[in-house]
Amino acid sequence: MTAYEAVPHPTLRQGDIILAPSVVLVPPEQRDLSAPRRGPERLGDLQRLALWDADERALSPDVSAELRLSPVLVLSHDCDLEKEFNERVRDLMAAGVPQDQAVAEAEADSSLDPLAVVAPLRAFSESPAQRHAGVRQGQRIGFFPILQLPRDGGDYFVDLGQVTTVSVQLLPQAGKVASLAPESVYELRYKLGEAYAIRDLAVLQELERLTGRTIVRATALPKSGKKTSLQLFLDDGDIVHLEIRKPRESLPEEIVRTRARE
Repeated sequence: MTAYEAVPHPTLRQGDIILAPSVVLVPPEQRDLSAPRRGPERLGDLQRLALWDADERALSPDVSAELRLSPVLVLSHDCDLEKEFNERVRDLMAAGVPQDQAVAEAEADSSLDPLAVVAPLRAFSESPAQRHAGVRQGQRIGFFPILQLPRDGGDYFVDLGQVTTVSVQLLPQAGKVASLAPESVYELRYKLGEAYAIRDLAVLQELERLTGRTIVRATALPKSGKKTSLQLFLDDGDIVHLEIRKPRESLPEEIVRTRARE
């Protein structure tokens, strides 16, 4: 079951669910060649607009953009969302500016960390029925379930292969629907790693061979210093705890924003 914060985060965070546009580049079939005059009238509405046409002199194919207005899930890690902000604060503090003033100055610069990666929430009716159980249980690679969405009550899923990079200015605090609780954020991070880094599951299959059991669920634990930890739940109820250590230079403590972006 998806877990949510009682109150959404006051600033942009991984696992936030926000009403915002998303886009996928698609072939030109059934595109709308007219200039857009207004946005979608209902949540989930699609507009397919032509971007450019190919000819014998063009290097690119015909391309259209399929735009959707719907809740999106923020996939970017918190560190990515505030990397340039933290760098600016540290530079100002190194120059003798007090931390409170440095944070305020950095927050006022909208050019810092301007982009975020998101994926739209989709209704289960948009996917084949035979996939539903696996997606709901978090067992299908490349998908993340969003169940009993606050203020809506509906069940949705995110296709981790259908992501969009958008300006953070299109992710306003006023459009925030919910924020995932830490345990669900850890699940999201595992599913992202599973989809993009260990999709062939060779590592997990080798662990199953060594233990003689089937891995039924996995969760990522909070990072601690230089290590990342995973818990693998076996079909007999046992738990395997993995630690991934990677030596690296000591990093300064992260500084977080104090107010939401406009």
